[in-house]
Amino acid sequence: MARESSRPPVPLLLGGFFLVALAAAAGVLLLWANDSENTVLNLDRGYVEGVAGTWQRVNPLFAASNAVDADLSQLVFSGLSRLGPDGRVLPDLAEAPEISSDGRVYTFRLRKNLKWHDGQPLTSRDVAFTIAALTDPNFKGDPTLAEGWLGIEVATPDPQTVVFTLKQPSAPFLARNTTIGILPEHLLGSKTAAELFDAPFNAAPVGSGPYILESLDSTEAVLKASSNYYLGQPGVSSLRLRFYTDYPAAIRAIEDGAIDGILIRDALSEAQLTELKRLKGTVIDQPQRAAYLLLYLNNDLADTFQDERVRRAVSLAIDRQAIVDKSFRGLATPSSSAIAPGTWAYAKQFDAIAADRKTAAKLLDDAGWKAHPTTGILIRNGQEFRFTIRTDSDPLRMAVANEIARQLEPLGIRATVASTTFSVLWRDFLQERKYEAAIAGWDQGPDPDLYSGWHSSQMGAAGLNIANFADQVADGLIEKGRTTSDVEVRADFYGQLQDVWQEKAPSVVIAYPRYTYVHTTRIKGLSPEVLFAPSLRFSEVLKWKQ
Repeated sequence: MARESSRPPVPLLLGGFFLVALAAAAGVLLLWANDSENTVLNLDRGYVEGVAGTWQRVNPLFAASNAVDADLSQLVFSGLSRLGPDGRVLPDLAEAPEISSDGRVYTFRLRKNLKWHDGQPLTSRDVAFTIAALTDPNFKGDPTLAEGWLGIEVATPDPQTVVFTLKQPSAPFLARNTTIGILPEHLLGSKTAAELFDAPFNAAPVGSGPYILESLDSTEAVLKASSNYYLGQPGVSSLRLRFYTDYPAAIRAIEDGAIDGILIRDALSEAQLTELKRLKGTVIDQPQRAAYLLLYLNNDLADTFQDERVRRAVSLAIDRQAIVDKSFRGLATPSSSAIAPGTWAYAKQFDAIAADRKTAAKLLDDAGWKAHPTTGILIRNGQEFRFTIRTDSDPLRMAVANEIARQLEPLGIRATVASTTFSVLWRDFLQERKYEAAIAGWDQGPDPDLYSGWHSSQMGAAGLNIANFADQVADGLIEKGRTTSDVEVRADFYGQLQDVWQEKAPSVVIAYPRYTYVHTTRIKGLSPEVLFAPSLRFSEVLKWKQ
């Protein structure tokens, strides 16, 4: 039940999880950034997971700004649709929608006899109320969540039916919009959109999801499985989210046996990872993010990266596995694809991961770059092949930038790494397109639509195509992929797009980072492969068994 990722993803730069809205877009810009014998667990306590931080507003309309709120909203609320493990949109409160032939009208029919946790019926009025609240001008939540619904007409012809009419076809609509958690009108209908932000409901929410929130305080949230959940009662009868000040405190808690699991979003030291691996009765999963780290290349630079042969050569020269092993300590998936491995739209055959420096050297030679007989540096028209890789001061991104510079040197390319503060990097270089290359990242969100980051219409200052990539074939495939509702047809378009990506090399995707998820072996089914948002580790909670 993709409550957190239901909002249209907003651009953000991530270095210690600082969120900065850069523009309303369909993608997310990121800069990434003891041996214990206490293995005897209380089998009556259900499952206890530690989280860093605490709750603020347990409400899906406000969950985007707080990770703990997103976790709890994922468990307590339901959407019309939910995300499957590979990103496919699955039925939730409603059956799969009927879609009009022009792709603009989506008709959802709610399941029969839906109930809120307080026993009241859940109807189409609740859906309309939720959408009206987040599109109200006085809505105090994430503005990009509201922007995803602007211009969409909502109709409720009967208590079981909701009809959405879009201004134009949008295949990403299902994954980005219809997974938002629905709120109960009978409890909140008297509140204005502004009043919802500080409503007492946010501390004692009533949802329709798999778990009922029994208690909530400064130390933990206690949830019990809903016996009336419409998809069946969850197999784990009780869940607790225990709040810690930071990840080191939560890690100590699992080492001491006080909790059963923890999803660690921050990078771990080798010593910390070694200690976690020594814990008995636990397993370590490494779910992959849907966001990738990449080397942006400014395609507008006539002297270097305007030539697709040069861009492709840079991509082929990079040993991604070596970067993953050295800089990420193995906690990433090496990839050259702008569509996440493990997702429904990914085409493995078009993901060239291994370095091919022989082909790279030939491409550079064909582009007119010849090695100086004395220095070995490539020269064309009297100009040496030198450029600067911009990044912020995050240690991981700096390490990746320096490793890329090292790997390019044998080809005769000299890259210099320059770091600055995050705000200066975005404001003075990336947003203004005044850079040669940069280490950054992109979070595509729950749908593979590449429009906001890579379509030529997004090249202006207000757009997020900061690579200045423009290609008619790529544009056409992006447009077809986002306007066709048939998943299999979309997958074909995205396969073709990945093929074009390898040839044109708009920029250089390096890897998809992974989280560290440590949890007890006593609970079965906790093995997410791809996470579009951290809270989605609970998306298959119904299948967990103890």
